[in-house]
Amino acid sequence: MRWIRIVAAGISLPALVAAGATGAEEKALGTRIVDQMNALYGAHPGVRANHATGAVFEGTFTPAQGADALSSAVFLKGPPTPLTIRFSNAGGVPDAPDTHSSVGGIRGMAIKFRLANGGENDIVCISANGFPVATGEDFLALLQAVGASGPDAPKPTPIDTFLSSHPAAAAFLAEPRPVAVSYGTQPFFGVNALKFTNAQGIYKFGRYRIVPESGAAYVSDDEAAKRPATALADNLRASIEKGPVKFRLQVQLAAADDPITDATRVWPDSRPTVEFGEIAITRALDTKKVENGLLFMPTNLTKGIDVSDDPILNTRTEAYGESYGRRTK
Repeated sequence: MRWIRIVAAGISLPALVAAGATGAEEKALGTRIVDQMNALYGAHPGVRANHATGAVFEGTFTPAQGADALSSAVFLKGPPTPLTIRFSNAGGVPDAPDTHSSVGGIRGMAIKFRLANGGENDIVCISANGFPVATGEDFLALLQAVGASGPDAPKPTPIDTFLSSHPAAAAFLAEPRPVAVSYGTQPFFGVNALKFTNAQGIYKFGRYRIVPESGAAYVSDDEAAKRPATALADNLRASIEKGPVKFRLQVQLAAADDPITDATRVWPDSRPTVEFGEIAITRALDTKKVENGLLFMPTNLTKGIDVSDDPILNTRTEAYGESYGRRTK
């Protein structure tokens, strides 16, 4: 939880006052979350409020045979689908090094499918399996508790109090997060359950998993501290020069009694997975030129894939849209 202490220590009183200004409760929840992130990390024009540091790539998705038995999504049959992929480090500090405390060891992988019918489908995953809280209101409360837990805060601090009443958040923040060799050796997980429906109208709930074909690979903390600030992206670019870097896209299926509306509840690894296909990352793009125009939304889905009743989904969409609107003004 070292990142919490450092982020809290860097917050100015005027920023906190602005984030909690009169009338804030009248704003949409996603807007209030972005306000609070700006208070924590600073408001940086033209930059995402969270996952501010990223690297953009192109690639293709090739469906696995039989993947359309789970969903009628158009990208699960036919020729490969073009992709735009953005990898990122969590936190709202621009150009944050891979090991910066504000990142908290969390990485992101966002994928935009450029569908043959002219539409899109987005997948937005993180490197942690699960999420610290189950609702947008609790996520805002977590951010506010971090913001109120500066070095002069009385004990127990607001974040101590929050974590004592939210054991899933405490466990999430205490989980070790080793640094991968590159973004291409980091597994990623869908935060929320989605509803997958096939051509016969049969549906199942599942969560995405994105698995490096070469296997997960990490470096020691000492080695990570000695590497260049952008080693995760640099090493992926170097690998692509030798050939495509590949991931397997899977869907972990929920059992009848698995919770599908609580992102803190991780399903057992014994649950079956369906192979959706192969992601091949083939080319690095000029990130600074293209990333601000990219908006990845967890609810931007094609026919055959629908949202579940997980409340975090709508909160994420609100917050991502608010952040996009601010950085593209």
